Amino acid sequence: MARKPAAVRRQDLVEAGLRVIAREGMHGATVRAIVAEAGVPLATFHYVFSSRDEMIGEAYAFVALRPEENTMAAMPEGATLDDAIRAIFTLWFERFLEHPEYELAIMEIMAYCSRTPSLAHLPGEVQERYLEAVTDAVEGLREHFGASAAMPARDAAALVLHLTDGLTYCWLRTHDTEASHRFIEAAVPLVRRTIDDRS
Repeated sequence: MARKPAAVRRQDLVEAGLRVIAREGMHGATVRAIVAEAGVPLATFHYVFSSRDEMIGEAYAFVALRPEENTMAAMPEGATLDDAIRAIFTLWFERFLEHPEYELAIMEIMAYCSRTPSLAHLPGEVQERYLEAVTDAVEGLREHFGASAAMPARDAAALVLHLTDGLTYCWLRTHDTEASHRFIEAAVPLVRRTIDDRS
């Protein structure tokens, strides 16, 4: 059997680490627990990572900094601006529902990074990457629909992140998917006004 490249081993261990953190918290995410979850020898971990903290930082980046999909591709043909916003929110929510345990892990990792000097920069970098991605989406929608708004695109993006964070945390507490879809529907006109204040 062909040996997996180091990059693939790293991703396997990162995903295993996320599962352990989501299930047991940071206190349970020992190197031994992670390699057991991944089904690899302890030596494999030390071959691809210099420390557990390096793996934790990469796990944060794996979930939070992975390349975004083309949000414009989520729009139905002939969509209105409301339709487009609804479709993008729904696509994001469906992606979240595929691995809600990752969000639990990210909450644990964010707290850990904030208290660990060598990793304390990561939460700010993650937030900046989120803002950049959502700002690009807002600008793309404005260009596509010929929209205009007094609010800067970055401020509109910050509002969207507040909304998605709230939706995420509420779902993790309640697991009420129907309520989340109602929230998305209620958020559509608010977000539309930040993108195009002519309507």
